[in-house]
Amino acid sequence: MDGGLALATRQRWAQEQFGSADLGDVRRTRRLVTLATQMAGNSRGSIPQQTGAVAEMKAAYRLFSADKVTQEAICGPHFAQTRERAGQLPLVFLLQDTTELNYTLHSHCEGLGPIGHGGQMGGLHQQNVPAVDPCTRRPLGLLYQPHHRRRVRPTSSKGDRAALRKIPLEERESYWWVEAIREIGRPPSGVRRVHVGDRGEDIFGAYDEARRWGADWLIRIAKDRRVETQGGPDLLFSYARRLPCVASRILKVRRKNAGAPEEVGLSVAAGPVKLEPSRYEPGYQDRTPIACWVVRVWEANPPVGKEPMEWLLCTTLPCEMREEVLFVAEGYSLRWMIEEFHKCEKTGCQVEMRRLEDVDRLESLIGLLSVLAVWLLQLKFVARDDPQRAANTLFDDVAVTVMGQYLKRSPTTLTVGEFWRGIGRLGGYPGRKRDGPIGWLRAWRGWQSFQLILLGATLNEECRKRCG
Repeated sequence: MDGGLALATRQRWAQEQFGSADLGDVRRTRRLVTLATQMAGNSRGSIPQQTGAVAEMKAAYRLFSADKVTQEAICGPHFAQTRERAGQLPLVFLLQDTTELNYTLHSHCEGLGPIGHGGQMGGLHQQNVPAVDPCTRRPLGLLYQPHHRRRVRPTSSKGDRAALRKIPLEERESYWWVEAIREIGRPPSGVRRVHVGDRGEDIFGAYDEARRWGADWLIRIAKDRRVETQGGPDLLFSYARRLPCVASRILKVRRKNAGAPEEVGLSVAAGPVKLEPSRYEPGYQDRTPIACWVVRVWEANPPVGKEPMEWLLCTTLPCEMREEVLFVAEGYSLRWMIEEFHKCEKTGCQVEMRRLEDVDRLESLIGLLSVLAVWLLQLKFVARDDPQRAANTLFDDVAVTVMGQYLKRSPTTLTVGEFWRGIGRLGGYPGRKRDGPIGWLRAWRGWQSFQLILLGATLNEECRKRCG
């Protein structure tokens, strides 16, 4: 997918993303493209608000009621495009995380599972794997997205490790991470895939599965474990915290439970280790140790009264040179992009407010909205790559003309950067020097407002032509 062309018009974007979807009937595919176009103009609205006319609304509901209109069929073209784009890069990061979709108040939906603690809430667990180019730090799209319904564990196993270990590996929630790595499979020749995850992915099974498929990984450590080091057996946390600093860097980060990001001086250290398989897990006892690197990133001199920052990472990426260690440390910061994707889904597309009454239909709608959420996330980066580029090379003539009138600028000289600042202004972005780049939320708000302005301009032009 050409990101520039996809942003020019909603119709073109919808055709590129869904035009090849196999829904068992070409008329359903055309309806899907139409519905995606409508949703892109008002991603936050309900289906009645997005479709407008009653006939269009009924057609949308009929679409999701068809047996062959599944999440896999709807998202298939997007997944294939993402895989193709990722396969053209020598290095690609695959971010993975689980998010809960809360439908507790949607009591009429059949097939939901328990979420949260205590089993009082209902919904879905969504496992997302977006692909990111670590060099440009730009999202490529979604590569994998299943929905899981949590199994209800026996009450006797709560807090009982021995009882938990009796549950087969394939039935545990931690296995969702392993399953994602297996389903994505082996990278193409000449491509290095790196699975990036937070502490939820810190399980031996994920490391072992990545090794099996010839993939790399960069995961934040949650558990202290036995490791083999050059100095002999040791515990991972103790070993990592004795490593000498090899580099330092000032980065802008946000402290836990804090407000705006601040510049923090961070130290970085790395050392080789071998991870031992768990002696208590029958499924992994016969596996060989895994050679990797442990990377520690910490704040050596925190401000008075503030808790020092620290990240412990494990990776199979090389960390022998100073530049390699810094690349790993800074590369993990890309994981936060998946959190922004979740915001695009839940706030920008309102996936948790959807009210289809069958979970299979609901998943199909979520799949469509997830592809739209990727588009919203990409809007954030549209003007950063080439702000001096002429706007009419990226957006269509009507959009450029309307924005030129809004900004009181000539459409022929309007740049992409100026166009996007206009989008930001519509979304409430002040545009002062200290404000930084436009965030995705204000970009999304501005884009939605601009779609309404375009609609008004189009209707006015049609009325003028009819009236002479």
